[in-house]
Amino acid sequence: MGQYDTPSTGSTQGSIDSLEKLEQTPEGKRDRWADEIAAAEKEQDKFVTTGRRVVRRYLDERDAINSDKKWFNIFYTNVNIIKASLYANLPGVDVSRTFADQADDIARVASNILQRTVEQDMQEPECDFDQVMRQSVQDRLIPGIGTAWLRLETETEDQPPLEDGTVPMDEEGSPLQRIADQEVRIDYVFWEDFLYSPCRVWAERRWVARRVPMDKDALIKRFGDEVAKTIPLDYAPKSMTTSEANQPKNMVMKRACIYEIWDLQKREVIWFCKGVEKLLDTKADPLRLHNRFEPCPKPLFANLTTSNCVPKPDYSMLQDQYAELDETNNRISLLIRACKVVGVYDKGSDGIQRMLTEGTDNTLIPVDNWAMFAEKGGIKGQVDWLPLEQVIAAIAQLQAHREAIKQQIYELSGINDIVRGNTKASETLGAQELKAKFASVRIQELQDEVIRFANEILQIKAEIIVKHFDPLVIAKMANVENMNPDDKPLVVPAMQLLKGNPDEMEWRVNVQADAMAIIDWNRQKQERSEFMTAVATFLQSASTVGQGSPQLIPLMLQMLQFGIAGFRVGKDLEGTFDKYIAEFEKELAAKKNAPPAPDPEMEKMKLEMQQENQRMQNELHMKQQEAAIDLQAKQQEMAMELQQSRQEMMMAQQQFMLEMRQMMQEFALKMQIKREEANLNAQIKVDQSRAEESRENENGAS
Repeated sequence: MGQYDTPSTGSTQGSIDSLEKLEQTPEGKRDRWADEIAAAEKEQDKFVTTGRRVVRRYLDERDAINSDKKWFNIFYTNVNIIKASLYANLPGVDVSRTFADQADDIARVASNILQRTVEQDMQEPECDFDQVMRQSVQDRLIPGIGTAWLRLETETEDQPPLEDGTVPMDEEGSPLQRIADQEVRIDYVFWEDFLYSPCRVWAERRWVARRVPMDKDALIKRFGDEVAKTIPLDYAPKSMTTSEANQPKNMVMKRACIYEIWDLQKREVIWFCKGVEKLLDTKADPLRLHNRFEPCPKPLFANLTTSNCVPKPDYSMLQDQYAELDETNNRISLLIRACKVVGVYDKGSDGIQRMLTEGTDNTLIPVDNWAMFAEKGGIKGQVDWLPLEQVIAAIAQLQAHREAIKQQIYELSGINDIVRGNTKASETLGAQELKAKFASVRIQELQDEVIRFANEILQIKAEIIVKHFDPLVIAKMANVENMNPDDKPLVVPAMQLLKGNPDEMEWRVNVQADAMAIIDWNRQKQERSEFMTAVATFLQSASTVGQGSPQLIPLMLQMLQFGIAGFRVGKDLEGTFDKYIAEFEKELAAKKNAPPAPDPEMEKMKLEMQQENQRMQNELHMKQQEAAIDLQAKQQEMAMELQQSRQEMMMAQQQFMLEMRQMMQEFALKMQIKREEANLNAQIKVDQSRAEESRENENGAS
């Protein structure tokens, strides 16, 4: 049945012919959704079972049968490697105009305000975009599906008293409320709690839903006391693991399982609970989004086909290789245990056992009846050890086989040496870059999918902000007081553009994908440097063109605005550039309309100044050339000195080695002479001793 113990009580059987006929009564509508939920749970039942098994394998949780086996959990390592390559840190947000027209300053400021608001909302602790992304990516890599859910949270407060001290009241006599704060929260949806209508592809879905566990207080707050009384607090999820410690036996608060269903066909939200005779609540399109209805992006699916929109975990595609790796590693462990120094010996031989139990360094063991012991062949003849050569050879073969299986897994999963950070010192930088390039190709599709997932989340967030946030809240979150002073006059019309017609989105919301997977601390610095270089280069070229052809200056100014609009980092300066460009155009227009009044004296001074400037430029150019020549000469001199020093060092080293060789030869010759002298003296002493002994023997005989 799925995750929950409470059965469906729908009245219909099989397929439904007409929803209109079934939903004519509240009971019929409730039965329809009971059957819809039951059908979805049945469709995903096999996937849930497989997903739980994969999660247990990732966590290395074992049953009693496999508790003693030595597994090789490379699946855990591979998941974390790929996860880090897909999402490593919180991405930046880029909100841009749909058409980056250089003169559309109001739209530019509006997109900047929206970007600052989205970024600030992402930083809120309750949003937790970063954690949700990490959890969703992990669910995609392990069980096979990861998703998130967005919801609008609005806090209200009483309006402040008027100047005369009276409190504004509504028609019912309650204090008037005003919006105090708003935020778009992103909820992580546990992969088993996400449901959708059975379909072949995602575009054919008719509804999406999520299970939400709620305690009694939450039920009363959401549905009221009367409805909350009818909801059974029988939340009993089946545990993902087999560990008793993870079983939900010690829940402090009883909870109910509520299904939040978003019907795409009727653009209606339904709250449903099994065991309740009626639907808990219905609302017609609460978010009123223009580009979509449901508050969730397309999930991160694993291994989909066009025949059935049910994912399959990556582990299932490699389960044979993983199982073979575990079995091989377990065999290696068993053989290592068998590598023991074991043997047999003659029980009647004295001292054999004592050699192994009592023997220490430089110790002799006495043996009785040595002659008999020696006749039996000594130690070799009386001890026979267990042969380990076959076991050691088998271990070596299994270890090689284990490495081969690992390489198969790396090839099939798209993880090569460079991704795992395992490079050889002998490899060149080009080889490593080539390996990294091909490794990125293998996972590029998955990286694009994660980027798409993050984009959709932020697009939904941005549209909710534009559609429902109070302008004062947006201004506060965007911190418009600290924006570029040149853009402040445009804040009000920009806010009117945002809130005037929110259904016509005139901007694009994208994540900065280059900063999401790989930490690059110099990225912002590099972008700003590129922007400054591009602007400086253009201004230098434009100055030259303007001096020669003043009529081209307006065109050059428009080109400058067009170029700045294409730089993401130039948004904050666009207003300043536009201001000064407009002032410069006014000056040009004034000069153009003013009657020409050339002054010969001024022309003469101008010519002299030009000549002086030319002379100074020539002098500067000559000094630069001289400095370059001096620098080149010094570099050559230093190189020659370095080369000469190296040669002298090599010659000194060779001379030293020659002297050392001669000294060693002389020392060896001296040692040989001394040894010969010593031998000669010893021989003389021996001869003298023998002579004396012979004389003594002769004297004794006489």
